[in-house]
Parts: sequence; structure tokens; C-alpha cells
Amino acid sequence: MKRAYNILIGLALVAMAGSSCSCSKNNAEEKDDRPSVKASISERTVSGRAGSFEIYITSNTSWTVTSQVDWMSATPESGNGNRAVTIEYEGADEERRGNIRITAEGVPPVSISVVQTNQAFKNPISPWTMPDPYIVKDGSYYYTCKAMGNAVGVSRSNKLTEIQSTTTKVFTMPGNTSTSVWNIKDVWAPELFHIDGKWYIYYAAGRGEDGYGTQRTGVLRSRTDDPINGGWEDMGMIFTGDEEDFKKVTVGDNSTNNVDNTIYAIDMTTFELKGKRYAVWSGNRSREDGSKQDIYIATMSNPYTIDCPRVEISRADQPWENITTSNAINEGPAILVNEEAGKLFCVYSCNGSWTTNYRLGYLMLDMETGDPMNPDDWTKSTTDVFYRYDGNESGDGVNGVGHCSFTKSPDGTEDWIIYHTIRSTGGGWSDRWAFAQKVDWNEDGTPDFGEPVGWGEPVIMPSGETL
Repeated sequence: MKRAYNILIGLALVAMAGSSCSCSKNNAEEKDDRPSVKASISERTVSGRAGSFEIYITSNTSWTVTSQVDWMSATPESGNGNRAVTIEYEGADEERRGNIRITAEGVPPVSISVVQTNQAFKNPISPWTMPDPYIVKDGSYYYTCKAMGNAVGVSRSNKLTEIQSTTTKVFTMPGNTSTSVWNIKDVWAPELFHIDGKWYIYYAAGRGEDGYGTQRTGVLRSRTDDPINGGWEDMGMIFTGDEEDFKKVTVGDNSTNNVDNTIYAIDMTTFELKGKRYAVWSGNRSREDGSKQDIYIATMSNPYTIDCPRVEISRADQPWENITTSNAINEGPAILVNEEAGKLFCVYSCNGSWTTNYRLGYLMLDMETGDPMNPDDWTKSTTDVFYRYDGNESGDGVNGVGHCSFTKSPDGTEDWIIYHTIRSTGGGWSDRWAFAQKVDWNEDGTPDFGEPVGWGEPVIMPSGETL
């Protein structure tokens, strides 16, 4: 009887399960049939001259597009399913704002905010290709630091949105093959900092003929408070290894591992927290294994000396960091601070920089309770936070974004991100251009980067800057 009873109970449970599955399936089907309407953008900036732009509507029902102001119109004004809609706008001398509204029966309306202004600029902000862009605001000027062949160059502008084409070479690599020289060529990603009355440049370079595996990080220091004309001195290679004996960088012979106690190190940046200075960079896990790049951190006794073994704080361990499967890469760390929320962000790039999969993620640290040297105190973003792929094989587009830096608007009220993007899908390393756009903040204190702006798309000027 007990066995028969168990069988009956089992049959009842199976029947209930089958009924439940059928009900769930029907509910899912009903949910899929519900009307929906989405727009490709939620906001747009346009110039003061008359023109037009397109939005793309994704829908499974009939919809209507209505302008809420008389200076904009939509063509077509109604439709069904997926299709592009052209928004035309009249010219204006003064800034104005309006909304485009998309409605459908049974669906909450979708609104697109449009700002029309003559105070706008267009990306790219560099007059020539510029990978790994770095811009720092100091006083009323913006200084751009860039690689120039086997040299480091600095230019100055009174505008964030205009990088000057005239760049002064402030330091040129030695350019010989002596066994005691490590920084012969391949200058990468220099960054410029004003610390305690001196300027410092962190840059990567190597021996060239031995391959990129020889890339290490060096430090330059200005002789005066003038970063362009005051002269610079080479402070040498900086320690980036695991050994406890870190006080002296040991240069080895002319081989792939040309430095005895350091490891491949690029993209170094620095920040100060609670009176202590830190260096953050991208490096290989060992001198023998150059297949992976992780983010490392170390404390500094001064701006040109690391005083402890490195600590790993991030590696490519998420699916969105490993789209370029042959290269597990975290690189290009940049520091962004939300003082009001008490949060510090290490924003980094992942996937191959030569691919259209390049994108940004971040690590977050509580500035009050967090220890930068404790990997457990850093929280990684749950997904990538900045990415775009236009898919254009030629012409002007945005295909992958990364290796950023951050600066302030002229009046200091806004945070801005400077980054590079590949112009076309086949462009690779040789076709990277510098873009700029504003960073907003979410209620929880995390950065809202929005969507990377398009090539040539008008962007409202930084606060305090005029044309």
C-alpha cells in the first residue's frame, strides 16, 4: 500500500509539474505578444544651423511620432514595426530644448530630449590620429601629453575641446643599443602630472629589437614649473616587480628579459589618498608569461620611486573582458574620483586595443574605509560601462572605445572623459582618434558614461568654455 501510495503521489506531482510548465509557457508567450516600442537614442544635441538626424524605432506594433515643439518635425509621423524616422529641425541663434514623443496603444510613451545650441563642438578633438589620449587641466590651461615616435611631446591649449597641433618634444629616447639602456624606442601612453611644484611624465618604452616584451615604465621630471620649455631630466626606470628587494632597479643584458627585477609594465598612472601616493599600471603576470595583462598597484615613497612589491587588483575574469579570446587584457587604468560620494574609481580598458571589442570597465574603492593595496576592497563593475560599435568599413565611425583619461571642465563643475576610438572596422592601431564627452553621476555615486558620441556629432561645450 505504501508503495502504491507513493506512486500515486508521484504521478500527481508530475501532473502538477506539467500543468505548471504549460502555464509558464503560455504566460511567456503572452508576455512576448505584448506591444513594445523602443528608440535608438534618449537624447541628442544639434547645432544652431537647420538640419536633421535619424532615430531608429524598434517595435512590434503601430506607433506615432510627435514633436512637442514647433521647430522640429518627424517623417514619417506614424508606422508599424521597426524602421528609421527622420527628425528635421529649424535653425536658431539661441539655445533651446524640446522633446520628441513616441506613443503606441498599451505602451508608456518614449521621450527623446533634444538640445539645440550654437555652443557645441564636434569630435574628434585632435587634428590627427591620437591613441591613448591624456589631457590634464592645470590652472586655466589644458596640457596634452602624447607619444611622438621615440619621443614624448607636450602641447598647451586654453580649451578642453581643442588639442593644439603644435607639440613640443620634451624628451627623446637615447636611441642606441647599449646594454645599459632600456628605453631605446616604442614610447607608449605617456601621462603628465603636476605634483608638489614639479611635473612628472610616466611612459612606457623598450629595446625594440627584442620585441614588445621589453616594455617597462620610466619617469621624467621637469627641471622647472614649466612643462613645455623648462627642460626635463630622466629619473630612470621605475620598479614594477614582485621581489622584496625593490630599492634598486637592476638592468640586465640585451635580451627579452632585459631587466632582472621588474616585469613588463605599461600605462602607469598615479593618485594620492589620505596622504599616501600610489602607482597603478598594467603588467604581465611574470617575466616568462607575456600572454596576459592585469592591473597592478604599489605604494610610492615619492613620485618616481615605488617602495613595495606590486599587488594585483584586477584581471580579465569576466565574459565581457574576454571577447578577444586570445588576449586576456586589463590595461590603461585611469583614476576618477567622486568626492561627494567618497568613491574612487580605477577605470580600465579590456580586450585588444587593436580590435573593435575594446571597451571600459571599472574598479570601485570606498575612500574612507577601503585600502587600495587590498584587492578585496576593490569592486569590479558588473559589466562593461562604455562601448560602441558602428560597424562601418570606411568613412567616419566609432568602433570600440578605450584607454581614457579624465579632466575637469574650465569652471571645475563637470567631469570629462577623454578616450580614443577606431574610425573604421579595419583601422586597428593606426586609426585611433581622440574624443571627449561629459561624465554624469548616478544616485549611488557611480559614474554614468552614457553612450559614446558619434563621429562629428555636436556635443554641448564644457561648462565655462565658449567657442
